[in-house]
Amino acid sequence: MVSLLIVLSIFVAVAVGYKTKINVGLIAIAFSYIFGSFILGMKPSAIIGMWPNSLFFFIMMASFFYGIAVTNGTLGLISEHAIYAFRNRPYMIPIMMWISCFVLSGLGPGPTTIFAFMPAIILGMSDRIKLNKLVAAVCIVGGGVAGGYTPISLCYATVETCMVNAGYTEAEIESMLPHIAANNIIAQILIFIVIYIVCRSWKVESPVYESKPAPLNHKQKQTAAVIVFGLVFAVVFPFLESLLPSVGIFATISSATEPSLLFCVLLVVSLLMKLGDEKKALNFVPWGTIVLVCGTGMLVSVAKSAGAIDYLSNWVSGNMSPLVAKTIIALCAGAMSFFSSTLGVVGPTLIPFIPGISAATGVHATALISAIMVGGHFAGVSPFSTGGAMTMAGETDENKKNKLFVSLMALSVCSILFASLLTVIGVIS
Repeated sequence: MVSLLIVLSIFVAVAVGYKTKINVGLIAIAFSYIFGSFILGMKPSAIIGMWPNSLFFFIMMASFFYGIAVTNGTLGLISEHAIYAFRNRPYMIPIMMWISCFVLSGLGPGPTTIFAFMPAIILGMSDRIKLNKLVAAVCIVGGGVAGGYTPISLCYATVETCMVNAGYTEAEIESMLPHIAANNIIAQILIFIVIYIVCRSWKVESPVYESKPAPLNHKQKQTAAVIVFGLVFAVVFPFLESLLPSVGIFATISSATEPSLLFCVLLVVSLLMKLGDEKKALNFVPWGTIVLVCGTGMLVSVAKSAGAIDYLSNWVSGNMSPLVAKTIIALCAGAMSFFSSTLGVVGPTLIPFIPGISAATGVHATALISAIMVGGHFAGVSPFSTGGAMTMAGETDENKKNKLFVSLMALSVCSILFASLLTVIGVIS
């Protein structure tokens, strides 16, 4: 019961913050302390320890590094050239954004690398063509996740590991996994199409160009080269590891590649090359967004400590029928993904229940595992997740941040409901 109250307090914090214009993260931190210390009996130091350091460091370093590229004009000019290339077909720009994220993720690194490198570029273009930020978020998250289900990418490998741990044989995995991957890719394409239509994205406005945008100057070319080097480094070694698993150096470099720390290296290199002003770049770090996202993350962690994840997973395993099995699985996976990682927690938690649920209900395991992953990934646009958080970080207008926060929350809820609809009508099968 307490865990449900804490989950409810997350939505209360959002509502109060939206109404009063107080940073939602501050309210969430206050709730974390009240519920954690005075109801759950947690030590204050344990509550402070729930500040999501990885997410904080990720947003800070990505924003700090891209602050160099923004303040010296590189990203703006790259966006101008990309928009100019599609000036006669601006409706294609969101589609190319999604495809770019899909391809880069599909080469091996998975969605995390996309969440690191692509938001600043895509959001910069979105501002220029007046594209709804929700569409941009779906391009980043959906394209990245869909690409993660190619046979050489992260999501595919993670689901395979979960299925091994659940007791499935190699032959069963080889039979089911391609269908699970296809279901996830199809689902992400469908949600993109729906959002594209709902937001009337074909009506984006391409600026009127009297001439081709100016070429990048020397420093901007160097900045672009540093960005490309970082992206290639993050993409190539996972790709080489998947192609040549026997070559140890590729596996070593791939496992040591961490986007936040890579951004720090790229930032130092940029500053040594005098590509930008450190203080101006630091001002690009969205501290208000960090407080909002990480403060809410603390409250989510308190909810997890109160047993929210265990409550949901136990409820799922004990309340199944053939008629609603896939729908309930998708809804609960999505709900759990509000509090935790789909690949790191939701999949490993729920997939081991699937053999028993499948045997009891008669629903094929392929459909059930697909429902888990689709439902979980569809929550990835929430501001509590890395993709949603980076979308928030890309909103430079402080007055619009709370509205975008609520919009991303609403989009993630609607996306989860859409995932359940796909299971009902048989698209996920």
